[in-house]
Amino acid sequence: MKPYGYNCFQIRVSQLITAVCDDEVRLKIDDAKFGDKVRYLMNAADHIRRDVNSGAATVPLILSRIRHLRQEFLLKEGCSIDFEDIELYNRCYIINSLKHPDEVKLLRKIYGSKFIMVSAFSGYQSRIKNLIQQIQKSHQTTDKKAFHLEAKKLISLDQKKPGSKIGQNLSSTFHLADYFVSTEGKYEPKLKKFLQLLFGHPYITPTRDEMHMFEAQAVAFRSSDLSRQIGAVIVDRDDYVVARGCNDVPSPKGGVFWEGDDDNCDNRDFQKGRDFNAVKKLDVIKGFLEFLDTNVGFSSEFEGNIDALVNDLVFGKFEGKFKDLRISNLIEFGRVVHAEMHAIVEAARRGVSIDGGTVFTTTFPCHMCGRHIIAANISRVVYIEPYPKSMTRELYDHEVIIDDESGESDVLDQAVKFEPFTGVAPRFFENVFSAPKRKNKEGYVLDWSEHSVLPRCAGLSNAHLPKEAIMAAQIIKITKISDPKVLDNV
Repeated sequence: MKPYGYNCFQIRVSQLITAVCDDEVRLKIDDAKFGDKVRYLMNAADHIRRDVNSGAATVPLILSRIRHLRQEFLLKEGCSIDFEDIELYNRCYIINSLKHPDEVKLLRKIYGSKFIMVSAFSGYQSRIKNLIQQIQKSHQTTDKKAFHLEAKKLISLDQKKPGSKIGQNLSSTFHLADYFVSTEGKYEPKLKKFLQLLFGHPYITPTRDEMHMFEAQAVAFRSSDLSRQIGAVIVDRDDYVVARGCNDVPSPKGGVFWEGDDDNCDNRDFQKGRDFNAVKKLDVIKGFLEFLDTNVGFSSEFEGNIDALVNDLVFGKFEGKFKDLRISNLIEFGRVVHAEMHAIVEAARRGVSIDGGTVFTTTFPCHMCGRHIIAANISRVVYIEPYPKSMTRELYDHEVIIDDESGESDVLDQAVKFEPFTGVAPRFFENVFSAPKRKNKEGYVLDWSEHSVLPRCAGLSNAHLPKEAIMAAQIIKITKISDPKVLDNV
């Protein structure tokens, strides 16, 4: 950011969390080996979220730090007026890092377009290797095998804390980014490109992958599904889009129902008034529990009252833990055709070859779509949002390579490669690719220089300052962590 005249300030959330621990707890964190230290910090953050009952509980800590840095500068400049009304420009606060989707949503609500999120990732094997090296270093040993399992557990915990809505959940946070970058190889040029886009470079246009993922997102907006909107496009070997699909109810005319069709023919789920998969899933759970009640028996608390037990499991006090079970994640009863299958069927219906093509999908394919993708001889799948319910990895570990995990099993030579999307996110597409002025009145190209430009998201409004002050004040709700046992709560 320095070439653009910006001063950068890094805010490490882990340090802010440590700061709300008392001396004994802080000492336990500081003295821990690397693996334990990471786990302690995760548990401390989750403790704060539970204490405040909010997935965004760490945001007041972040905002307080931003305000402190701003006020510190103003005091040095001799400003003695109300800090709440003064905005500073040419300053960038790098928050490292966010672990819950509620944190992202709240920061976007406060700062609007001034908040920009970048998600960086590396392959699974690279993450394992890097973690093992960090753990080895803290133990002062070169034994790799001893820490392989610990590294895998840390990655799993980082993705999602089981049994909790407000616990750490990187899996549901990562895909909310404005820009995705892989840290494999040289990633600095990719970040440089993003900054150029951010500061209005008029001559950078979308890559093929960025364009196709944007098209997939556009198709997703067509979906009327009651759970989520998913879009997919298939491109052939020459990178031409040959088929599109979204998740919606199939039409007897072919494809899925369109808005504007004859109302008497519109048979989508919202017209039926219910999500058949959700309703049928409850029936399956209830039927299973009734069988157990009749043949095995329950405790007196639930005996003969299966409806109350189902309610507690699915919606009540056991919801957090129950939703992680496979029986709670059944997907085969839905009436909708999935986006990837819709695109494959569309290609078949029109007689278009997708052999060796690539699927761009807004969400990782479920295992039912996965098997069709393999059978269709798709060579590559690019996705943004993960889908934990998918069993594609488990069922087809020889037929697919997902996030370079092939290092753990033998895969076939022609295995389908599933890889995370990199580049400008569809949600940020228009912000950076809508063309600014590119030529002067004589028709000659305008120069662009990083030394004399403003970011596209630059706004003169300081409307975020009062919102920031209100939310930062919530820091008083965060109580000091004084019990070391909190760190071992898993």
